[in-house]
Amino acid sequence: MASKFMLRSFRNFTKIQVLVPNIKKVQINQVLSQGNNFATRTFSTSLVKNSNVMKDLSNFLNEEIKLEQEAQKELKNTLTVTGFNVKTDGPNVTLSKKYNDEEITVKFNINGSLDNAEPGVDQMETKNQSTELKSRPAFSIEIKRGEQTLAFGCSFLPAEEAEKDAVEDFQIDEFALHNGEWNENVYTADCSVLDENLYDLLLNLLDERGVGEKFANELVEFSTSYEHKQYINLLEKLQKFTK
Repeated sequence: MASKFMLRSFRNFTKIQVLVPNIKKVQINQVLSQGNNFATRTFSTSLVKNSNVMKDLSNFLNEEIKLEQEAQKELKNTLTVTGFNVKTDGPNVTLSKKYNDEEITVKFNINGSLDNAEPGVDQMETKNQSTELKSRPAFSIEIKRGEQTLAFGCSFLPAEEAEKDAVEDFQIDEFALHNGEWNENVYTADCSVLDENLYDLLLNLLDERGVGEKFANELVEFSTSYEHKQYINLLEKLQKFTK
């Protein structure tokens, strides 16, 4: 796992908060032309020219689904994480286990979790050749003892920060301790300014409970395989929509 000394400056740049629920609103900017006294969405002009777009889309999806199903065979179909019970609900995944008198829960969402698994590959190269994508979602960890819960917000180091064949690594972005359910009145500590020794001890605490390098690698394998299955499922639904 990442040491405090190496990650202090990096976390200042890449910190992802996952303890506080975050609802992102996606807005589609419509580019409007001003000629001829009427407005036209630039991305819809092809629909006017091609009345068979649904048929073309369906035909394309036939081939795309076949290709993705073939690619799925090459992935490690890992749908388990050692020592944890797994529960899925669409893009949401919950891992849970018991450790002595503690209940440990790990939660993450696979939406928007893909990144390039090969360091040093720029966007133009990615467009022109097939590159391996891995799912590295931000995740939360809760350790519940009685009425108290020790909560962590964690994220993976991006692929370009590690050697190509190196093990997966993650960092603690923030942590909090609260009674009952979390609410906005709970103080959350920013680990980018945390004492190095305290940070390392928190990593050791997680590692002792089975949340270490092995867990990180298995989580990425699981998330990558599960995300790809969800993608194929989405393509199949889209294909049915075009019928």
